[in-house]
Amino acid sequence: MNVRLVIPDLVWPGEVSGVYDDLPAPALEHLLAKGRRTSAPAETLEGWLLAEFGVALGDELPVAPYTLLADGGDPGADAWMRADPVHVQVAREALLLADAATFAIDRAEAEQLAESLNRHFAADGLVFFPVRPDRWYLRLSALPRLTTTPLPHARGRAVSMELAIGADAVKWHGIANEAQMLLHADPVNAARESRGAPAVNSIWLWGAGRIAPVAPGSDVHVYANEPLARGLAIASRAALGSLPASGATLLAQAPRDGVALVVLDDLRSPAAYGEAGAWRERLAAIEHNWIAPLLAALKEGRVGMLTIASPGEGGSLRVETTRQDLRYFWRRTRSLGEHVAWAAGKPDD
Repeated sequence: MNVRLVIPDLVWPGEVSGVYDDLPAPALEHLLAKGRRTSAPAETLEGWLLAEFGVALGDELPVAPYTLLADGGDPGADAWMRADPVHVQVAREALLLADAATFAIDRAEAEQLAESLNRHFAADGLVFFPVRPDRWYLRLSALPRLTTTPLPHARGRAVSMELAIGADAVKWHGIANEAQMLLHADPVNAARESRGAPAVNSIWLWGAGRIAPVAPGSDVHVYANEPLARGLAIASRAALGSLPASGATLLAQAPRDGVALVVLDDLRSPAAYGEAGAWRERLAAIEHNWIAPLLAALKEGRVGMLTIASPGEGGSLRVETTRQDLRYFWRRTRSLGEHVAWAAGKPDD
């Protein structure tokens, strides 16, 4: 069995001073030292996953139909767009975007808000589907000419810096503004604010597309809770399982042959919101629960190859390590910070 760990945002976005100091990650550092490293420009997890499954990429990443599939919906031949509930707040003379990972919204609230949107936009032929309280969808009559920013990338940022561009951008900015004014005045949000909960005062429109052919995955078993990875697995007819608790659990339940593709996206939210302490804690947990036991299995020959791929805004890093690579004593171990600096494009000694 070969194991491929996808760990977005190992490369901290922005200023890295102090983030990697005294961070205990000996197994990860060992793999990065002994394996074959490659770096690439910054990219999103969404773009990486779509490319990995052979989806043709254009200006827009067609995320919505695949996550709809993962959420139990049937995208059919229709065009779909994500229209996720968000909280926009004024901070430092900018409007900052927070996704539903930072606040709770229940199904009744989501359905009431979507019903208000559907009444308002009925004449425009727009229909919102709150398939999950935190993931809403918009069925479209045609694909818009847009390039949008995936919400996991846009959250924690100034809204003005992440707005959609393209020939239809003005139209869709208007739709988003109308939705924001409507939601701001909705009784659901009045009730939320009265109990101190953030208002669901806007939607983030992104990821428009139609379902498209996906590379077959007969020898790949996908383990993920991340919705796009799950949707792509379903579309490709790959075997699909929930994310195990650890690398040891994976080894106990995964087939002996083929490829186990594991998506560990725990670092994404703290990286997006600049929460360095939480990011460090989660990376330490990944090191202990996943990388250390899988490195031990690689040494014992229970894993044929261990690959770590880390797409991210700060830079993308990939390393492939076999048991033979571990014997190359002349490849010296470096700190994780040094590897990250190399991936970000700084000179390597």
